[in-house]
Amino acid sequence: MNRNQLKYFAIVCMTLDHIAWLFADAVSPAIGGIMHFFGRFTAPIMAFFIAEGYEHTRDVKKYTERLAVFAAVSWIPFTLTQKSEPPIWFSDGGIIFHPEQSMIFTLLLALIALRVYDSDMRKWQKIIIITGLCLISLIGDWYVFPIGSCLLLHAFRDDRKKRFIAYEIWTCLVALSSVFNQWFQIAVVFAPIIIYFFYNGEPGSKKPFHKWFFYIYYPAHLLVLGIIRILV
Repeated sequence: MNRNQLKYFAIVCMTLDHIAWLFADAVSPAIGGIMHFFGRFTAPIMAFFIAEGYEHTRDVKKYTERLAVFAAVSWIPFTLTQKSEPPIWFSDGGIIFHPEQSMIFTLLLALIALRVYDSDMRKWQKIIIITGLCLISLIGDWYVFPIGSCLLLHAFRDDRKKRFIAYEIWTCLVALSSVFNQWFQIAVVFAPIIIYFFYNGEPGSKKPFHKWFFYIYYPAHLLVLGIIRILV
């Protein structure tokens, strides 16, 4: 698969996962679990493409700004799907604030971590800032995982085999941390295998549609799912 095809595969898996969280689990836990299994492929694949994008983009500043804009745009749709209400909500008990952020927010932090990693800062400064980014990511979807993924992928960018091994070990550790509570978390260990054996390194079509589709689709599908959740 080329880059576009692998991204669309990740998007389909993500959509199945989000539908399962909202609807399928209540109807059939078994079917919901299978949908979640496929959904575990998305975060590792998207983190991989953040690392790839960082290495190949012509303007990392614009890349960062683009992620920041869509992270902000995705906040309300994400909160609607998670809480059935906007991030800031007024009730009889006062103001309700939901700080939880979407996956794009966590990917943004991962990109910032890469920029810090390659900066001219002192090592101790980098450690403090990246640790801070990890702490901030606790309010984001897939907290910490994309940051660690991108840093590993970038650190081993010059050796494809070592890159795969490092990413596989990282995903195994992540899976072990939660697989005993949710069996489908084991699927994250298969994502590096999909990338290593099925991604051909080609970008695919360079039409703007492919570049912007994920950015637009992500908040749009969350908004639709959030509205449906509220209505039903």
